[in-house]
Amino acid sequence: MALSVGDQFPSGVKFTYIPYSPDLEGVTACGIPIAYDTEKEFPSKKVVIVSVPGAFTPTCTANHIPPFVEKIKDLKSKGADEIIVLSANDPFVQAAWGKALGGYKQLIFASDGNAAFSKAIGKSVDLSSKGFGIRTARYAIIVDHGKVTYIEQEPGPGVSVSGVDAILAHL
Repeated sequence: MALSVGDQFPSGVKFTYIPYSPDLEGVTACGIPIAYDTEKEFPSKKVVIVSVPGAFTPTCTANHIPPFVEKIKDLKSKGADEIIVLSANDPFVQAAWGKALGGYKQLIFASDGNAAFSKAIGKSVDLSSKGFGIRTARYAIIVDHGKVTYIEQEPGPGVSVSGVDAILAHL
């Protein structure tokens, strides 16, 4: 199923994440993953999903996600209730990455296990030639009370249409 601006966000989508807890602040502290049920959460919120091919990878760690951490107040002031950083990495890796980037308290670092959601909407990438398997592509979605108002995938290497400035311009 393709997903386009104006579409209702698909029902039944659940991501997995480890919620913030003060006793889990250390990068090696492990919590228990829980489901983020978009069907329950999205109807009452404006949510930004930022998808990356992998946690702790060069572009994702150096260029893509740090600006979201730095500009969280700007995103919230423009109406974003939640920002979800999504990748096919497991929720333990996602949580550790969020802690390492200093964004674990403010953003939800969630797992799209096996890139299932990304594959379903045509936004996965096959990085098997590099030994990484199927991953989430680099893309962003804004969901406003259940309706998709922005969805763009990067056309090539780098960060533009899925970066924080593009998101701020569309909130």
